[in-house]
Amino acid sequence: PQGGNHLTLVDMTDVHLLQVHYCVCPTSQQFHMQLLESGLLSATIDQPKTAFSFSVLNDFIRDNLECGTSASNYYNKLQRITSNVFPHLMPV
Repeated sequence: PQGGNHLTLVDMTDVHLLQVHYCVCPTSQQFHMQLLESGLLSATIDQPKTAFSFSVLNDFIRDNLECGTSASNYYNKLQRITSNVFPHLMPV
């Protein structure tokens, strides 16, 4: 495993700051594909720093379609769920 890779994981219950160890075996998938196989969608393909769970993406789609919630307002909600007292300290 390759260490030292920090990842912001956005899920319905929290915004998590994680250290991720990717497989770097000769036959291993690229990092974003390893995340996808784990049920996470990477925000970028090269050197992923942020990933979203499929459950949070599905919940955002519902909020957006039914309530017209923008992506920034939805993320603000997740920041409050993570830290209601200090939401501004959560990663943006």
